[in-house]
Amino acid sequence: MSDGFCSAGVVVGADGSPSGMAAVRWAVAEARMRRVPLAVVHVAADDAADAALDGILSDAVSAASAEAAGEEIEVGSARLAGDPVSTLTDLSQTAAMVVLGRHGGSTRMHRLLGSVSTGVLHHARCPVAVVHADPTVSASTRRRPVLVGVDGSRHSVQAAEIAFEEAAWRGVDVVAMYVCDGVGGPSANRAEVAAKQEEAEYQLDTALTPLCERHPGVAVHRLIRFESPARQLLIQGERAQLVVVGSHGRGALAGVLLGSVSTAVVRDVRAPVIVARRT
Repeated sequence: MSDGFCSAGVVVGADGSPSGMAAVRWAVAEARMRRVPLAVVHVAADDAADAALDGILSDAVSAASAEAAGEEIEVGSARLAGDPVSTLTDLSQTAAMVVLGRHGGSTRMHRLLGSVSTGVLHHARCPVAVVHADPTVSASTRRRPVLVGVDGSRHSVQAAEIAFEEAAWRGVDVVAMYVCDGVGGPSANRAEVAAKQEEAEYQLDTALTPLCERHPGVAVHRLIRFESPARQLLIQGERAQLVVVGSHGRGALAGVLLGSVSTAVVRDVRAPVIVARRT
């Protein structure tokens, strides 16, 4: 462990909450798989000395060091002064990934994390992972696939690339889902449904074929569903160990994936969620 930190690896925000500590432990595993340094940072609005704030950082560093015990992972740390969203967004310009807990704790400082995670999700320049409080981890959950939403946009292509990399590191399958929004139900026109399905198959082929060639050891399962992208991601997310979505979509998802769809996924899926941001 070093007193400084390298922001070119995985950066995790520490806030002292249960989900924040889970994010720290998850970030250690992510840094290990990526073979990059881990930076544990706590961002406070001012630089006034405060034993409680110092304790948040030291506890997070202790948890990271314990999780990384016996591993060749460089763990650095820093307490930074400034606006948390702006500071973490600045760090994201050189980071491989930023990791945050979904919620903060009960203090004024911790309550800020909800707005911090939302702000970072909107403005980060690298992928952002949001982690809930520690889920139950067992041999069966480790075998669960990585779920990715595909819609043909360049953002979902980036999400698919991340999903394949994560699955390859974990030795699990990818489930790639395309949701045909705006068609379905008992009154759906059969020809329209067929056309939507054909479009979905084309988009999945376009996005996945080069990735399958690049990662021949990763098995991929394709799902086509109709209506309610957020609901479909939530249903399938319960069967995944990780969910990856793009920062913006096309068609029905365009401009709202960091609104209703991604908000629902980040809020309600119990598995960690990675939002693919532009690097």
